[in-house]
Parts: sequence; C-alpha cells; structure tokens
Amino acid sequence: MEQLAQLLKEHYDNHPGMEIRDAVKFLYQHFMGPGHLISDEAAASARLKEEWDIVRPDKNAPLCEDLGNNLCRLNLNRCKAEHLSTSTFSILFFLTAQDFAPNPAGLEQALNLVYALPFPKENIDRYLADYRAQGCPMVSHSEGFRRAYSPAYRIVSKHYVNLIPVLCAIEEAQKIHPNLRVAIDGPCASGKSTLGAALAAIFRCPLIHMDDFFLRPEQRTPQRLAQPGANVDYERFYDQVLSPLLAGEAARYCPWQCQQGSFAPQITVEPGPLTLVEGCYCLRPELRDGFQLRIWAEACWQSRRKRLLARGGEECLARFEQLWIPLEDQYFQHDQVADCCHIHLDLS
Repeated sequence: MEQLAQLLKEHYDNHPGMEIRDAVKFLYQHFMGPGHLISDEAAASARLKEEWDIVRPDKNAPLCEDLGNNLCRLNLNRCKAEHLSTSTFSILFFLTAQDFAPNPAGLEQALNLVYALPFPKENIDRYLADYRAQGCPMVSHSEGFRRAYSPAYRIVSKHYVNLIPVLCAIEEAQKIHPNLRVAIDGPCASGKSTLGAALAAIFRCPLIHMDDFFLRPEQRTPQRLAQPGANVDYERFYDQVLSPLLAGEAARYCPWQCQQGSFAPQITVEPGPLTLVEGCYCLRPELRDGFQLRIWAEACWQSRRKRLLARGGEECLARFEQLWIPLEDQYFQHDQVADCCHIHLDLS
C-alpha cells in the first residue's frame, strides 16, 4: 500500500489540476483494470477507432503512465506517432482485460489514500461517503482534468508496453513482406519463449520452438558438439520448416521430446502473414537469411540465474552453467549472432 500511495502522490504532482474523482479513478484502475470497459469487444474497438482518428500523433508524449499492479495507461497520441495500428492496440487492451483479476475489496480499502493528497478533508469525506454508498462504481475524469490534460489512453499490462518497439517493427515489416518470418535468438533464460508467446497471442500467429529440434542422443557426438552452433538439428529444421515456408508451402515436423526420448505427433504450420520462430541457434548463418526480421533477446545474468533456478533448481542451473551456456556462448561469438539482428531487447 505504501508503494501505491507514492504512485498516487506522483500522479498528483504530475497533474496538479486533478480533482478528488481523478484520484479515485486512478485507484479504481489500479485495482479493477480495464475489464469494465470491454463487455462488448466490437463496441470497445469501435470506440477506440473513433478516438484514435481524433487524437494527434505526438512523439514527445510519454508512452505510458504507471498505475502500479503491473498496469499502466498507454498513450494513444504516442502510439499513433509510433505507427502502431489500432487493431494491435486493441488487442493489447483486450488481452490485459482477459488476464487481469479485479480486486474490489482492495479498492475499498485503498480509498483512504486520497486523504494524503492536499484536498480539503471535508470534501474528501463527502465524496468518499457518496462513492461508497453507490458501491464504488467506475468513474470518469473530471472536466477540469480533461481540459487541462486531454487524457487519451487505454489500460494495458506493462509487459505489453515493453513490446511496443517490436510490435511497430513487425507491422512495418509486414507492409513489405506479405509472408513475414521473424526469428528470436539469444541466451538461455533471456525471455525468448515468453516474448514469442506474447507476440503469437497479439498477432494470433504460429510460434515454432527451436527446442523441438534439439539433437537426439545418437546425434550428440563430440565432433558435433565441437562445432559452433551445432547443438540443434538445424538440418531438420531447414528441411521440414524453413525450406517449405520459403517456398510458400506448409511446414510439417514432429517435435523431439527430450525427456520422453521420442517424437511428438506432427505439427503443421501453413504459410501466413506472420510466422514466429524462437530459440537459441535459430539464427545460424545457414538459416538467418530466411528471416526478414531478426530479434536478439538478452537479460542480465541475475535475471537469467533466477529463471533457471525456478525452472529446475540448483541442478538445472549447474547443468546450464557447465554445458549449455558455454555451447551457446561459442555460437554467439563465432557466428556474431547479435550483430545480424535488427532489434535488440533487454528482457531482464
């Protein structure tokens, strides 16, 4: 609650023309998220489109404003200046509403934070008494706030906000390449899979994992592992996935399941407007020209270590440190993987 109180105070400092109802709206959005605005997805999209057509693009506007609780107000003016499409903006809004769990009890408890702001106490008493009597409903911005600040935003997860540069780059590339292929490479536990899953959900496109092409036991010879970037069956990936997609044909492959020691049922990926591939070794020199957009994902070692421990404990961490990470590093350095990428992301 202390952190929320600080955020609310910063919000007031940045908007000295706000009124009590604007402070309550801030708290409402923190605890209730955007779900109350999306009872009808088509109507919500139409409202956004109407507002989008009116707002003026502004490169100097802040991209977002922190609401806490992993939420923020994503600025329409700035996103329009960055050339993000309204359809993608809408999806960020909808996905946030879908994943967010409202907390009305938390809202009711936090309302007293308004007393820390320099409003007359008797005015706060009256407003909160009436607001609570109504059941703590959604509130709109005050007219004074609207005139002073012209708010134009939607509430989205901060996780999605960090992806705005990537989303814009993908949309720009799609204007040139009707069948866009995007690769995400980088060190283990850097966030490649999470990034790929988020992009696949936003663009509603297939996501292919290089983990499905790890070497089978009989392929893991000392000679093979001594080759930079050979710790993956890149030959099978090219033959079954990349080559067919390059030819405008469906990719068909069976993921290799390391723990089970067998192939999973066949997966078919039809060529489409966007295909994502994530995983280390997907940007080997033999493969990289098959991707029109290449992303390098990295994270600080502290974040990666924490993720590896969460994945499998100390034993998992030790195995990665002793075996997989040296092989990855050899590949990154030998094939200059980061240098071939168009976008560099820190996903710490």
